[in-house]
Amino acid sequence: MKSFFSKFKNLLLIGAYKTLVIFEKLTNKGIALDFISKDYIDNPYKTYNLMRSHKPILFSQTTRLHWVTKMEFAQEMLRDKRFSVDDRKYPIAEKRRKEFKKAGREIMLEQFENPSMLKLDPPDHSRIRKLVQYGFTNRYITSLEPEIKKIVEDCLDKVHNQDSFDLIEDLAKPLPAIVIAKMMGLPNEDLDQFQAWSEDLLVGVGGIGTSKEDIKKSGDAYEALIRYFEEIILSRKNSPGDDFIGKLIQAEEEGDKLNIKEMYGTCLLLLIAGHETTTRLIGNGMFTLFNHQDQMMHLKNNYDLIPNAIEEMLRYEPPVHATVRFAENDMIYDGKTYKRGTPFAVSIAGANRDPEANANPNEFDILREDIKHISFGYGPHMCIGASLARIESRIAFESLFERF
Repeated sequence: MKSFFSKFKNLLLIGAYKTLVIFEKLTNKGIALDFISKDYIDNPYKTYNLMRSHKPILFSQTTRLHWVTKMEFAQEMLRDKRFSVDDRKYPIAEKRRKEFKKAGREIMLEQFENPSMLKLDPPDHSRIRKLVQYGFTNRYITSLEPEIKKIVEDCLDKVHNQDSFDLIEDLAKPLPAIVIAKMMGLPNEDLDQFQAWSEDLLVGVGGIGTSKEDIKKSGDAYEALIRYFEEIILSRKNSPGDDFIGKLIQAEEEGDKLNIKEMYGTCLLLLIAGHETTTRLIGNGMFTLFNHQDQMMHLKNNYDLIPNAIEEMLRYEPPVHATVRFAENDMIYDGKTYKRGTPFAVSIAGANRDPEANANPNEFDILREDIKHISFGYGPHMCIGASLARIESRIAFESLFERF
């Protein structure tokens, strides 16, 4: 009986969603952001292009967000202090709090009230980022290259004699998890459990139609990781070591230090962000190359082009399609009035295909010059691990081309 009511509820939700899609098409000259339609799944960029042509800031009934698909506006919202990332300040926060309490997720509620720098505005964001960046100096990240190369080779050694293998499961997923674990100085015997938690966590991060089972699995992994980091960090307070967690413990700027909850949030943020960038960049990049065989061969014959090709992959098929900002106060933007707390979906994927930013934006070209993209963010929230993701992806593509 419970299963029957669950299916009935899902049918009602899908019906309501489809009604919103119809209404959106009526109000936007046939244009709607329909995440579950075959057209959108096959080619979301067509929808983003239509949205931009109609209105560079378009309200979507299906998401209740104002979608920004113009590069100029997207960059401005990502750098302008008039737009906030701290959702604790706005009405959506109460809904989140109620959801955590109802699900008995006290640890997740506590972290929601003490977010990572990803969900903080200046000056709190600036303070934490300044302390965290000690663990992301160019010198340190570059020094990891031999270790990253070994991890990639170990992953590929396991599948080298097989007729086929799953690029995501066998390389793109484990690579960033293992790199981050080693950066943090986690014990080798914990790597398998750490990687399993990492994968479970990402099951419930962003995605239309995520099942209740996956959401629970993701929540369980989230809380397990917080407890794990708590144990690791507290055990190393008196003897930090020279790895990333050690650098976090020792990080100090003008007498300021990260508090314990900020450390947990930072560790979890690096884990999630590292997966979203590197895993999807390798997967999307290789998929795109398979669909552009001439450029694949050109790249295989000239490894010097790989860094530029990676930037084009990031632009053409970004790992993350959108990020949210809120109007800090009542405001007028692009001639329209928005109330405090109005949510905007900054469409990274849409802005990357803006013809005013990149000529012939729907063409994939590894020789493209002056590539403009916001796939690693823009402004104060620019991805702190961007250089690490670039190095991991470059080494992964070089090794794949060498072996296969």
